[in-house]
Amino acid sequence: MAYKGIMDPDPTQDILTKRHINLSKRAGSLTKRAYGHLLWETYAPTLAMGVLFVLLFTTAAAFGVWQKIGDPWRLIGLIIATYFVVISGHAARQELRPTQSQARRRVELDSGLSHRPLDTLDDTPALNDSAELATSNTAWQNHLANAQAQIQRAGTSSLRPTLAPMDKYFLRITTPIMLMLAFMVGAGDNYERLRASLTPGWIYGMSAKTAHYEAWIDPPAYTGRPPSYFKEQQNMDAPSKNVPEGSEFVARISGVKSAPRLILRAGNSTRRITAKRLGPQSFEARAVVNRGTVASYRIGESEKIWVLNVDTDRFPLVRFDEAPKAGKRDRLIFSYSLEDDYGVESLLLSLALESDPDTTEQINITLPGSSVRSATKEPGGIDMTKHKWAGKKVQGRLLAVDGKRQVGSTAMYNFVAPDKIFVEPLAKAVAEQRQLMLAGTEAGKYQYASYPRIQTTKPAAKPLFAVDRPELAIDRAPVDVRRTALLIEAITDKPVGIFEDPSVYLGLRNIYRRLQTARGTDELGGISEDLWAIAMRAEFGRLGNAKEDMQRAERALNNAMARRAPQREVDVLFDRYNEAVDRYMEFLMLEAAKNAQEKSADGEGGQGGGADFNTDEIQALLDAIEEANRMGDTVAARKALAQLAELLENMKIQLAQGGGGSGSGVGGGMSEELKEALEDLNDILGEQRRLRDETQDVGRAEADSMQGQGDMQGQGDTQNGEPNNPSKNQPSGEELADQQGQIADMLKKLEDAANGQAGTGEPQEGGAGGEGGEEDGIGSGDIKQALEDAKGAMGRSEQALEDGEFYGAGRAQSDAIDALRQAGEGLLAQEAARLEEEGGQATNEEGQGPSDPFGREQGDSLGEADTDISDKTDQQRARELLEELRRRSGERDRGETEREYLDRLLERF
Repeated sequence: MAYKGIMDPDPTQDILTKRHINLSKRAGSLTKRAYGHLLWETYAPTLAMGVLFVLLFTTAAAFGVWQKIGDPWRLIGLIIATYFVVISGHAARQELRPTQSQARRRVELDSGLSHRPLDTLDDTPALNDSAELATSNTAWQNHLANAQAQIQRAGTSSLRPTLAPMDKYFLRITTPIMLMLAFMVGAGDNYERLRASLTPGWIYGMSAKTAHYEAWIDPPAYTGRPPSYFKEQQNMDAPSKNVPEGSEFVARISGVKSAPRLILRAGNSTRRITAKRLGPQSFEARAVVNRGTVASYRIGESEKIWVLNVDTDRFPLVRFDEAPKAGKRDRLIFSYSLEDDYGVESLLLSLALESDPDTTEQINITLPGSSVRSATKEPGGIDMTKHKWAGKKVQGRLLAVDGKRQVGSTAMYNFVAPDKIFVEPLAKAVAEQRQLMLAGTEAGKYQYASYPRIQTTKPAAKPLFAVDRPELAIDRAPVDVRRTALLIEAITDKPVGIFEDPSVYLGLRNIYRRLQTARGTDELGGISEDLWAIAMRAEFGRLGNAKEDMQRAERALNNAMARRAPQREVDVLFDRYNEAVDRYMEFLMLEAAKNAQEKSADGEGGQGGGADFNTDEIQALLDAIEEANRMGDTVAARKALAQLAELLENMKIQLAQGGGGSGSGVGGGMSEELKEALEDLNDILGEQRRLRDETQDVGRAEADSMQGQGDMQGQGDTQNGEPNNPSKNQPSGEELADQQGQIADMLKKLEDAANGQAGTGEPQEGGAGGEGGEEDGIGSGDIKQALEDAKGAMGRSEQALEDGEFYGAGRAQSDAIDALRQAGEGLLAQEAARLEEEGGQATNEEGQGPSDPFGREQGDSLGEADTDISDKTDQQRARELLEELRRRSGERDRGETEREYLDRLLERF
C-alpha cells in the first residue's frame, strides 16, 4: 500500500498543468493576431501606391481595355504600375519588421494588463538552490496565478487606422469593387486577357467589328472524306458539325493585327492554342479533336463559337461466311463479310499450328479496294503451297485493320493448309527436302553450333576444308539442314536414268554445295525458293517456271489494282504480266506440239494435229483488264484477271489430258451471220460510247463557261483580261443530235438486215434449220425488246441534244448503251443454245459430248457467252459515279477546297 501511494499522480498537479497549457495557447493566439495588425500598420502605407496601380492595371485588363487599344498605351500602363511596385517595395525594405515582444505589448496595452503576464507564462524561477526555491515557491505560485488570471480576461488587440488618413477619395474601397465588376464582365476570358496584357512584345489593338472568321474540318486521310466547312447560321445558335474522331479543326481569323488564342473546351479540360500568323492581318490555329469540343475565339464581349460533335471510330467487324478450305489450283479459299465506318485498309489471315498455338504468322489478304467500308460474301483466297505449314493442321482467323489501326477479328477456325500435289517422284522428293529446309531454318529456333577446335593433325578420312576451315563444316548445321544435304547427295549421286532435265540436276548440285559451305542460317536464304522452282521444273518442265513467273506477275498486278496504286505502277505491272502470259503461252504451244509429235509417232494422231489455242479469247481478256483499269473499275479488272487465270489453268489441264488441238468440233462454231451481226453491234456500241463521252465534255464546258461569265471578279477564269470560254471549240447540240441520228440509222439497218436473214428460213451454218432460225431471229423475244429500248433511248438523246440538255442526253445515251449490251448478251445466249443443241445431237450419234479447244464441255466453257468478263452493272455504276463527280466539280457554289478535292478524284479516275 505504501508503494502504491508513492507512485500515484497528484490530481491537483494535473489540473494545474492542463490550465497552464490552455492559457499558453490563448496567449499565442492573441499574440499572432496582434503581430498581424503590426505588419499591416507597418507595410500597408508603404505598399499602398504599388498595390493600387497593380489593381488598376488588372481592372483595365479584365475590362478588355488593353485588348482593344493595344500598344503603346498598354506598355505605358505596365511601366507605370511596375515603377510604383518597385518604389513601394524599396520603401518597404527600409521599414523595421515588428517583433513578437512588440506584439505581446500590443495585447497587454489594448487589454489593460500589467506586469507583462504574457511573458510570465514562459518564465521560470531564477533560484536554483533547493532551500531558496522552497522559501520562494509560495511567492512564485502567487505571481503565476496572478498572470494567468490577467490572461484569462485579456481581449484581442485592435487595428489602428493606417490607410484612411492618406486615402481621402476612398480608393481602397472603389478599386476592389471595380476589379470584382471587371472579373464579372470578362468571366470566362479573364485569364486570357490578363496573360495577353502581361505578354512581352508589341500588341496591336483588336476590334470584333473588323474580325472575320472561317473554320473547317480536315478529317483523317483514311476516312476518305473531303474537308467540311462551317457555314454561317441565320439564327444565333453556334454552328455545329459531326466530325470523325481524330479530325483536325482549323480556325482562321482575319481583319486583326493581333489574334486571340483559340480556346478549346472538352468536358472539364480547357486548351488554349496560339494562332499562327499567315499574313499581316490573318491568323490560323489548328487542333486535333478526339472528343466533343467547343472551340471559340473571343474579342471583348464578342465571341465566335463552333461546336464539334465527335463520332467515335468504331472497330471493324469481320466474319467468315465460308470457312477456309482447299479449293481449285491448290489454293486456300474462303468467303468473308466485313464492315467499318470509314473502311478497312488491310486484311490479314493470322495462322498458328494446332500443336503450337503460341507461334503465329500473318498473311496479307488482297482486298477488293484500297479502303473497303463493307463487303458481303467477298471471295478470298491465298496460295499456301509454298508456305512452311503447307499440309499441316493449323488454326486461323481474319484480322481487319482500319485506318486508325484498330483491329477486328473473326472466330478461330481449324483447317488443313493446302499443299501442292506433285505426281513426278523426283518433284515429290525435292518438295519434301524443301519442307525439311523450312523446318531446319525456322527463325529463332535452330542455329548453327559454335566453331569446333582446329585439330593439330589432319585425319585422312575427312576432307581438307573440314579441318582447315571448320566454319565451313556442315556438321555445325541444324539436324534438318544436314538431312536435306544428305538426301540431295543421295539423289544426285548417280544421275544417269533419273534426270531427264539437266537443269534439275545442276540446280540440286548447286544447292548441295551451298549447304556444305554455309557458315550460318543467314547464308541459307533463297534455298527454299530455289528448291520450289526445281520441284516445279521437275513436275512440269520448262512450263513450270513460266507458270510461276506468270502467277507471280498476276499477284503483283492484282495487289496493285486492289490498293489503287499509281497508274504508272499499274501499267508497268500490266506490261510484265503480258510478257509472262506470252511466255507461258509459248511454252504451252511448244508442249502441245511435242505431245502431238509423240502421239503421231505412236500412231495415235487424228485428233488435231497440233496446238490451235484460241488466243483471241486471251487477248480479249487482257484488253478488258486494261480497259477496266483505265476507267478505274478495279472490281471488273480483278474479275477479268481471275477469269484469265482460270482459262490458262484449264488450258494446262487440257494439255495434260492429251489435248492440244481443237479437232474438228461439233457444230462448226459460231455462224458467220451472227459474227457479222455482233461485229456491227459492237461498232454501234463503240460509236454510242464515243458520243456519250463527247456529250459529257460539251456539257461540262458549257457549265464552266456560264460560271466564268457569272464570276464578276474573274477568279481563276480569266486570262489576259478576258474570260475563258471552254465551249468555244466544242460541237453544238445540233451537231451532236445529227450524230445520234446517224447511230440510230445504223442500228435500224442492222436490225432490218438481221431480221431479213432470219425470215428466209435458210439453215444457219452448223445445222440449224430454217424453222429454228425464224424462231431465234434477232428481232424476237428479249433481244427485240432490248433493241427497241435502245432506239427509244437514242430518240430521247437526240431530242435532248436539240434542246441543249446535255445532262439528260448523257443519261439517255447511257440507257442506250445498256440496252445494246443486253441485245449482245441475248445474241450470245441464243448462239450458245444452238451449239448446245448440236452438241446433244452429236452425243447421241458418237457417244461423247462436245468439247472446246481447251478440253472443257460447252456448258462450262468460258467462251463467247461467258467471257463477257466485265460486270456491266459495276461499269455502269463507275460511269455514273464519274458523271456525278464531274457535275459536282462544276457547281460554283461549292467551296474552293471541295472543288479541288473533286478535281483530284477526277484526275485519279
